[in-house]
Amino acid sequence: MNSTNPRVGTALKAGMYILSLWLLFLLIVVNKIDVSICLGCKLASSEDLWGIARNNILPIICISLLVLSTGFYFWFKYLLTGTTMGPHRLTNIESKGSEHLVFLATYVIPLVGFSLENARQIINLGITLSIIGIIYVKTNLFYANPTLSLLGFRVYEADFGAGRVILISTDELDENDDVNYIVLDRKTFFARKSLRIP
Repeated sequence: MNSTNPRVGTALKAGMYILSLWLLFLLIVVNKIDVSICLGCKLASSEDLWGIARNNILPIICISLLVLSTGFYFWFKYLLTGTTMGPHRLTNIESKGSEHLVFLATYVIPLVGFSLENARQIINLGITLSIIGIIYVKTNLFYANPTLSLLGFRVYEADFGAGRVILISTDELDENDDVNYIVLDRKTFFARKSLRIP
């Protein structure tokens, strides 16, 4: 059952990690952006715009990562279209929704506390995010993504064929539901409810 080629490669797993950090990037932009708003002023010259960009390098990087993460989300959504396998009946299913909160509380919220006042602190944050990202990709935890939860995805673990697998779904799944599925990774599938097998 797991023999189909997985659709999620290393690049998309890294992208899903970036997507999982969107809240961190957004909070950094809000905390660090340095732009004066003047409604009655003349338009800024190119020199003024260059000065604003120089003063907002970190927020610009974070905005770029937010845009990049949006692209990865649409790539992930595209992978969920097309031919599915199944149907297959689920047994011993349990919700893994708390994994989103664990990721948020363990990785994202503490990183908001970085002061980011100088280059050394920004480099420390970059190294920390890189190490967490490598672990995230190597351990196939791309499903433990709080952003997917906000976008209506649910995570389950269930007996599926020869072993336990992680199921990502936009449907609410229950014991003995029949699902069609797409293999995302060796032990991670996207599942949709199907017509019940008689």
